[in-house]
Amino acid sequence: MEQQHAEFVDRYRVELIQRVTAVMPIADSLNAVGIIHDETYANIFAAFTSMAKMRLLLHALNTNKAKSAFYRFLNVNESFLVEDLKREGIERGMAGASAQTSSEVLETDAHPQNATVQMEAIQQGTEDQQIPRWNRNRSDTRHRTKIEELLRETGIQRVGNLCFYKDAKYMIGSGGSGTQVYIGVCEDGIEVAVKIITKNPKNIKDFKNELSHLQDSKLESPYITYYLANQLCEYDLVDYMEYLRQPEQRDRKETTLRRIVKEMLLGLQVLHRAGVVHRDIKPRNVLMDKEERARLADFGISRKLEEGKTTVYTDRAGTQGWEATEIVNQTEKGRYKMSSDIQVAGMLTYYVLSDGKHPFGDVIRREMNISEGKYSLGDIQDIAAKDLIAWMINKEPAERPTIDKVLNHPYFWDDKRIREVLHNLGNKEEVQEYKNYENNKKLYDTVQKHTEGKAFSDWKTKVSNDFFT
Repeated sequence: MEQQHAEFVDRYRVELIQRVTAVMPIADSLNAVGIIHDETYANIFAAFTSMAKMRLLLHALNTNKAKSAFYRFLNVNESFLVEDLKREGIERGMAGASAQTSSEVLETDAHPQNATVQMEAIQQGTEDQQIPRWNRNRSDTRHRTKIEELLRETGIQRVGNLCFYKDAKYMIGSGGSGTQVYIGVCEDGIEVAVKIITKNPKNIKDFKNELSHLQDSKLESPYITYYLANQLCEYDLVDYMEYLRQPEQRDRKETTLRRIVKEMLLGLQVLHRAGVVHRDIKPRNVLMDKEERARLADFGISRKLEEGKTTVYTDRAGTQGWEATEIVNQTEKGRYKMSSDIQVAGMLTYYVLSDGKHPFGDVIRREMNISEGKYSLGDIQDIAAKDLIAWMINKEPAERPTIDKVLNHPYFWDDKRIREVLHNLGNKEEVQEYKNYENNKKLYDTVQKHTEGKAFSDWKTKVSNDFFT
């Protein structure tokens, strides 16, 4: 049993860091039975966020006995979380095997030396530095060969508690202004992505801005790439959708795409509730982790709204073809609102559900169509999805929903909620006594008025002719 408990802790280490809230009660119990010492307990107590506390706590569990004790106290304090993790593991096919966890996190607020976005001037490591032992059992398969080669390099570089080698063959991504992303391995053997930026005033400004968002405890969420180093994601959204086009993925494609949309929007909800406007939502900034969970990423040009404000004024930013109408049409400094993010998130929602199409057309006409509010939703059939997207990409910012309203749209309702809504409506006296010609005509005219030109404009084809008699 002790071995099974220890395997559970190892398997779900990242999820535990992200989701355990009763850290101090568990730490109290472990300290009382001598599993963690007073100094470790004091460090855990002093940590700023629950994730930082959990990271320190798990780091102190060096034996199966200690991990088993942690499991028992976790089960006492958060039994529902234990059951959820077990169920999720079974659903994702991880029962009895090492889980491919979603992200390995390095706390940059408590330990600034561990921040993995570094400037160009990184000191060369020496051969006698201890190179971490790679945890192959928890590795993905896409990068396995590269990591094996990396750990054989004699000139490997070490920054804080992670190692990498700055060579083109280990580079797995790049961005604007010389940003490069390399494969790395941190001290506990987990492979990570290391983002390096070239030292110049603009990059330093963007780096500090991104760091301020990444250190914001309000942004702790499994749908946000919260850290500057995270366990290697399998794909970005563009590559993942290509993967889903394979014949063997056909049966699960529709449900997977719906889930991706919701997870991406949940990430945006976390940002907006923290008062952050992303400003660069696009397919390449949605990453898929090893559990195939969508995560919003890249906060270099994000902006935090001042207290009580709904708008931030900055120079135009973002990616052509993935900007809101009001940004495309601006003549001076951009007026970025959360509603700007909503419109672009609507474009991205359509992109996902239509298998890579853009609601505002091909690249040549796209920006003009965004400017004029001309779009087409013809590549998806789901009426509820069309209604949601049409609402989100409305040309007028004031007509777009908030992110909370987006996530409460019927498109995301499961069968149980649909039945409950219909049952509750059907039980209302005014509904039961509504069926007469005059009331039906009034309802008909109202629906006709509010659906004209919308995704539901063909609603009459879905209603029996008996309704109108």
